[in-house]
Amino acid sequence: MPSNLKTQESLLKKIQSASARQLSAEELRKQKVSFVIGSLSSESSVTRAQVREVLESFEGRKSA
Repeated sequence: MPSNLKTQESLLKKIQSASARQLSAEELRKQKVSFVIGSLSSESSVTRAQVREVLESFEGRKSA
């Protein structure tokens, strides 16, 4: 079943440009925290601060 949907050229260019950009270390850390928080169940009591703490420990940036 063919589709007549087409992606706007301007959107494709923005996506391509964003995909080529290097993330800063801080942006990557924020994405990791967001990923973990988003993966937790809605009943979880884990906080962003706790996730950051564990990630920092894993990365060797903070002693446990």
